[in-house]
Amino acid sequence: MKRSRLNLPTRVILLTSAVMLIINIVLGLTLMNQSRQAMKTLIDERMMDTAKTAAAMLDGDTLESLTAQDIGTEKYNRQYQTLSQFQDHLALGYIYAVRKTEADTFIFIIDPDKKNAGEYGKQVPQTEALVSAGQGVPAVDTQPYTDDFGRFYSAYTPVYNSSGKIAAIVAADFPADWYDGQLNKNARTIIIACLASLVISALILIGVTNHFSKKMKQIAADLSELAADIDSLTTEYAASRQGADKCTAEDDIQALGARIASLRDELRTYVSNVQRQVNSMAVALSSDYRSVYYIDLDKDDAICLQDQTAGEQNPGEHFRFQQFMEQYTQQCVTPEYREGLLSFIKPENIRQGLEKDKTISFLYTVKRSGQEIYELFRLAGIRPAEQKADDKKFHAISAGFTDVDAETRKALEQKEILRNALTAAEEASKAKTAFLSNTSHEIRTPMNAIIGLNNIALNDPETPEKIRGYLLKIGASAEHLLNLINDILDMSRIESGRLVLKNEEFSFNKLLETVNTIFSGQCQDKGLEYCSSVKGEIGSFYIGDNMKLRQVLINILGNAVKFTPTGGKVELLVQRLAQFDGKSTLQFIISDTGIGISPEFLPHLFDAFSQENDSAANKYGSSGLGMAITKNIVEMMNGNIQVESVKGQGTKFSVLVTLGDSERQDSEHDDSLPCGDLAVLLIDDDEVAREHAKLVLNKVGIAAETAVSGPEAAEKVKLRQARREPYDLIMVDLQMPEVDGIETSRQLRNIVGNDSAIILQTSFSWDNIQDEAVQAGVDGFVAKPFTAAAVLEEFKSAAKRRHITVGKRQPKAELAGRRLLLAEDVAINAEIMIMVLQTRDVETELAENGKIAVEKFSAHPAGYYDAILMDVCMPEMDGLEATKVIRTLDRPDAKTIPIIALTANAFDEDVQKSLQAGLNAHLSKPVESQALFATLESLIEP
Repeated sequence: MKRSRLNLPTRVILLTSAVMLIINIVLGLTLMNQSRQAMKTLIDERMMDTAKTAAAMLDGDTLESLTAQDIGTEKYNRQYQTLSQFQDHLALGYIYAVRKTEADTFIFIIDPDKKNAGEYGKQVPQTEALVSAGQGVPAVDTQPYTDDFGRFYSAYTPVYNSSGKIAAIVAADFPADWYDGQLNKNARTIIIACLASLVISALILIGVTNHFSKKMKQIAADLSELAADIDSLTTEYAASRQGADKCTAEDDIQALGARIASLRDELRTYVSNVQRQVNSMAVALSSDYRSVYYIDLDKDDAICLQDQTAGEQNPGEHFRFQQFMEQYTQQCVTPEYREGLLSFIKPENIRQGLEKDKTISFLYTVKRSGQEIYELFRLAGIRPAEQKADDKKFHAISAGFTDVDAETRKALEQKEILRNALTAAEEASKAKTAFLSNTSHEIRTPMNAIIGLNNIALNDPETPEKIRGYLLKIGASAEHLLNLINDILDMSRIESGRLVLKNEEFSFNKLLETVNTIFSGQCQDKGLEYCSSVKGEIGSFYIGDNMKLRQVLINILGNAVKFTPTGGKVELLVQRLAQFDGKSTLQFIISDTGIGISPEFLPHLFDAFSQENDSAANKYGSSGLGMAITKNIVEMMNGNIQVESVKGQGTKFSVLVTLGDSERQDSEHDDSLPCGDLAVLLIDDDEVAREHAKLVLNKVGIAAETAVSGPEAAEKVKLRQARREPYDLIMVDLQMPEVDGIETSRQLRNIVGNDSAIILQTSFSWDNIQDEAVQAGVDGFVAKPFTAAAVLEEFKSAAKRRHITVGKRQPKAELAGRRLLLAEDVAINAEIMIMVLQTRDVETELAENGKIAVEKFSAHPAGYYDAILMDVCMPEMDGLEATKVIRTLDRPDAKTIPIIALTANAFDEDVQKSLQAGLNAHLSKPVESQALFATLESLIEP
């Protein structure tokens, strides 16, 4: 019996289908695993954010002290209500607080669920994630657990008390059915997509193969017919040569047969090449394509192999590719994608794309049955067998249209889920930032009063020595708490990306001097040896953030002193490692002979809230944030930090930072401020805060004036401006009744221009109002309660930006050649004033009273006079009345010409009357010539 054999098309279909099945299964499993892991991570992060947000809103000290007897009390109810809000408004199963017992078990302490609440003291099912949270590491269950309430995955995060110890753990339960459903839903979608892709690909392959199978059969029939014709021709030829020489005829016949055989071999080779090209194209287009074309780019000739998209071409039909695509784009593609698709199909763009990738594609939408559907147009390069090896250019391509609407919309849905998750995370981050800001304010406000009253009491000579000792301890504790709050806010700014480094010139010598002064004194008090040295050449000035660099050194040196026992040694070495393109890389090596760091903890040294052990934290005091903040600041300075340590022998830090070079030398610059010459105005509605601020500034020689509100401050500023004695620095409290600090700063900036620096002082974090405050004219920010060093540092920066020179104002206008109108009724005074002005080549015209001054001003064209010097007390019309009349005249310079009061009346109420009348400045007689000239130079337009 003869055994049947599969024909070539059938074998191709079966082989290709098997390959595609294997590829789809592998890709499907890989995609399913990756997608499942990504979705699981996303769900775990969402669960953890919920637990962390709840933990941040609970009071660790209260949770730690709760007992069964506290149920129903106010302190219990506050914590209960916080968890209850999460229970009622978030999509979770349960949320509750638990506590670790001495027996290493966990019990319920607060459960706000109204139906199945866990009783206080009832044991909680223990999981690996719960144990991890009990050790200080937040975690999510990797496997679900089952208890009396159901089957759940849970997220756990610790709640810390004020001492930094774990007081309780917040547990957020999410139903396992919901958790698994999210993962299985994603897996089902991928499986369905893979199966659909396999079926569609098989159908396309069957269609393409059947089409070319028919073509091959047709070619075989043609060859058979050709062979029959050749046999007939041979017979006829033999008959015609019967009379010829038999040997010669046989030779001719053999030659003809050889030529026929050669022709047949060439035809077979051609057919084989065609078959290989067809197979190559079939492999290239073995995806989900509904329409397939073979395109000759050089000739713009396309052959339709299959068309189910446009429906305009039949298999085997030739057409112009560019013309067809332009028509299809205009008729079917939605307007927003037309220009992009037409650019994509240009031959030069196709070749450029295929030089980089084996296939290129363009995603767009088409309009079908009133709906927009996503479609993909993909191109693959084809190199025919006869193409020369050195010809790298693509002359032919395969093209396919495929419907990817379901896959694309699924991908967009996944992106939307991720986007919503990101939004939720950002909202949680904002909530955390707002919580920290409010917490900062709530702590800083009483801290401001505590530190302020403490300093006032310490400076009271009648305070007994015993009480003074108590006050010193209170002050030290308050400063420690304030440092913890500052660390938390710095970490919050770093995490939210709001920590910004300044880029200003500073004295590197003074930076080292300040650091050495601080730690040489601390080491001396503790009985340590302190050594600071500079190796090689170091610049006197650099450009960068002076305060942040100092914070880095203080954090590391502070720990070195803290963790080095008496008799030990602390060293600071500074050297420049490299200098290029206007920048220098500086290295700071800080070493100590202290207690060292264990190898197990060393990798976690720079983690936020990390501490080697609780005993060290309790003994030395630590927030666990100093090193994390230090590392982030160093990296923002384009540097890095490394540490080496041996337990019990000491630690060595190496800090590299990049700073800008400065051309200034020691002899060219004095970075110190003449504090005694500074004119400062403090604006604060809190009496204790005002007194404390005055006391802080008095210690460095600054005698500050005060105001209790924005309106009062505005009047004082106007008076100083009128006397041409503006404040160098104005400090404004953010939180004030009636007019807040930002609006007050905006009003004051309109009055002072660039004459004064304005610094905002606040107990809040200023991250959220920084942009608005800067636009209102604020130059810097300091946290309350502030130090004199922080204020002076901010003032230096502001003074450089606004070109403020303490005790000396820069001239703004040249007085030579200017023309003034002098209104003065006393002849001798007028004569003296004219002589004084002549010393600066100023031309002066005299008016004997206010009425004449108005007439002379009105009689001359606008801009004739550069300024008016107006005596206040004059007959017929005094200076105030004359100024009011001039200001109401209908001419361009009536409201802008500088009018300066010259009067013996020097009280504040006199100055206010002058300002209300429209005068720009108020100079008291006898007028000093330098004050007069300075006023004219600042008021006259340059």
